[in-house]
Amino acid sequence: MSWEKELDEILSKTEGEVFEKATLQSLWKLMSKGYISSFDFPISTGKEGNVFRAKRDGEFVAVKIYRINTSTFRNISKYLMYDSLYKVKKDRRSIIFAWAKKEFNTLKKLYDAGVRVPKPIANEGNVIVMEYIGSVSQAAPLLKNAAIENAEYVFCKLAEYLRLMYKAGIVHADFSEYNVLIHDGEPVIIDVGQTVGTDNPMAFEFLKRDVKNITKFFRKYISVDEESLFRYIVGEKDEIC
Repeated sequence: MSWEKELDEILSKTEGEVFEKATLQSLWKLMSKGYISSFDFPISTGKEGNVFRAKRDGEFVAVKIYRINTSTFRNISKYLMYDSLYKVKKDRRSIIFAWAKKEFNTLKKLYDAGVRVPKPIANEGNVIVMEYIGSVSQAAPLLKNAAIENAEYVFCKLAEYLRLMYKAGIVHADFSEYNVLIHDGEPVIIDVGQTVGTDNPMAFEFLKRDVKNITKFFRKYISVDEESLFRYIVGEKDEIC
């Protein structure tokens, strides 16, 4: 199938949503380089963008497409302003492209650090190709929607990952049950575009909020303590589980 027909199929699978020319150009480049061969269906649709299940050489991949014409990135500067790697022009396209590049680079850094995140594959403009998390029949559910069979195990793994993130100099800054997938009983952290470095003046405040969010969720299942988790993540406590 030609890339033109594939792009037509993308549009038909988004309930008539019209993608910007820049997005179509990014998709074409990724398809021409062999990172995407065909699209299956949307996995999720949000205010910032869509995630699709696609195929690459017969293997499933996830394709995240950030919208360029969106009004939900008004506070993006607080996540980019202290990162010297992403000094960009103030036009919306440049900001969204930088946001996607930042998420892709952060995925690579976290993956290499041993944090369970979708393996990053390619980035072009406002599009990211990454590992698909799920089965043949469906994508993995969010933590908030998943059937939790071993809450203590999942909590302990997430605590370990947050500690590894911190050691790698990264704070998630938007961590909750909405940013974790559960696949085969294992947690996978997603949505890392808004992460900040531990040298960011707001890093501790963001981390405290992350800890508060995730402990609030797990209190429905097990006994957890915010202070203990925070101290464990920053290295002031050797064990938590």
